[in-house]
Amino acid sequence: MFATDITLAGDASSTRTYALTSIVNGKAIRANASVAAGEAEVLTISHGQKSKDPSAPTRHLIRLDLQKVNSTSGLSQTGSVYAVIEEPQNTVTTAQIQDMVTQLKNFLSAANVAKLLNDEP
Repeated sequence: MFATDITLAGDASSTRTYALTSIVNGKAIRANASVAAGEAEVLTISHGQKSKDPSAPTRHLIRLDLQKVNSTSGLSQTGSVYAVIEEPQNTVTTAQIQDMVTQLKNFLSAANVAKLLNDEP
């Protein structure tokens, strides 16, 4: 199991610490306790299979959610970023999955994220 508290570094020397709030059915929820009232920063880690077929790939999800209040409408809105790793049984190796993760991390540069958010193909 991951450490109870997970600290993640972000841009501009920002760090967030996510403390464990619950574990239910293979899903661990951690929250940043130092955010303003009515807002939330949540880290979710979960594991499971894509379907009930025992030969189906195992899915591993890591997700960050940022809930903020829209200053114009007053409504609460959530932005999310997440990654899913599907691990087929006895087919793709851990080393191959780790290589794909490295490629994805390298792709997610600030310039490429800006292009994605600009709907560039």
